[in-house]
Amino acid sequence: MEAGKAFAWTIRVVGTALFALGGSCLVLVSLLGVPSYWYFLCFCALPVVAIFWAWRPRVGAALSIGPLVAVIAWLRVLSGSTLALAISCVFVALFCLFFAAKGAGSIHTLVAISLCFLSAAFLLDRLFTDKVTIQSYRVQVALDGDAPWGKVGPEWSDGSPPIVLYRPVGNSFCYVAFKSRELHDLLRNKDGESVQMQVNEFKDFGEERGYNVRAVDGLLLANGSQVVRDAERFSGQILGSSETSSQNCW
Repeated sequence: MEAGKAFAWTIRVVGTALFALGGSCLVLVSLLGVPSYWYFLCFCALPVVAIFWAWRPRVGAALSIGPLVAVIAWLRVLSGSTLALAISCVFVALFCLFFAAKGAGSIHTLVAISLCFLSAAFLLDRLFTDKVTIQSYRVQVALDGDAPWGKVGPEWSDGSPPIVLYRPVGNSFCYVAFKSRELHDLLRNKDGESVQMQVNEFKDFGEERGYNVRAVDGLLLANGSQVVRDAERFSGQILGSSETSSQNCW
């Protein structure tokens, strides 16, 4: 009996520490970027679940299932020693979960709550984050990097000037610079002329998060966040005397 109590106490301590420390670390890591927003929501739930592990391990074990599914799904983006460490922590978590829930009575309702949280986080991510809209602009072509405001630089490592596509916005200019032989060949007879450029705009909860160039004069460069043709690039905005940086370029 004493051995059983000691084992149960060990499971409680290990489970509490693992979900508190591991969950906090995952939250900090996810602030640097995760594949999808639902991972972040589930990682934030882990330190909260640790409170239940300290209070009632059975409750903590049941509520851990949903967030732990997110951690297991996240393993596919890891590699090397980080993957090995994460897998080890997952196995310890599953071990604690199994023994904390074993023989403790019905936990179906608590498991359902945990899985509902997982489903809600996933649906929230799919419905409101990483939404892509396509915008089209007419832009001017400067094959040799000579724009109305001067030379655009720096040159690429091979000494070639960037291909610059720009458009006026008020008294300022917005531009994107490329290094691409295929794009250069496509536009070589259109220096100084205007072409159509499509931009993928990425939004989370209706707010713009970023963008990339989808296509230039019909040449597809990126299908959403998936790069179709790798063209090194940088972008910027040249402000006029009465302009502010609050204006959106794309």
